[in-house]
Amino acid sequence: MELREGRRRVIRMTAEVQNLHGAPEFRASGWVRDVSLSGLYLEMPVSGLSVHSRLMLTVTPEPGADGRTHVWQCIVMRLDEHGAGAMFETEDPSSVDGLLDLMRECIIGLPSDTR
Repeated sequence: MELREGRRRVIRMTAEVQNLHGAPEFRASGWVRDVSLSGLYLEMPVSGLSVHSRLMLTVTPEPGADGRTHVWQCIVMRLDEHGAGAMFETEDPSSVDGLLDLMRECIIGLPSDTR
């Protein structure tokens, strides 16, 4: 059963990952492969992670791309041999710093909201 809200979009951004509980020494680097309004998939080493781990992600555009760094908190929902599927901690996508603008600008190709 699919629990994700919204269609997944491919995005190439680098993620620095820190586990917020369970293994405070865990830090890894990876790439955001897919993102939706409810979460994302991270290609990264997963040893040291478990389902329901809380993560702090520092997400930056790839070198040469325009954009800003975002810090997001997520919960690991699934693990596989290539990485982790994570859900944003909040139920409101508009409260995930920069997510909606990122999806407008980088993924969909629309101008950002200038409110």
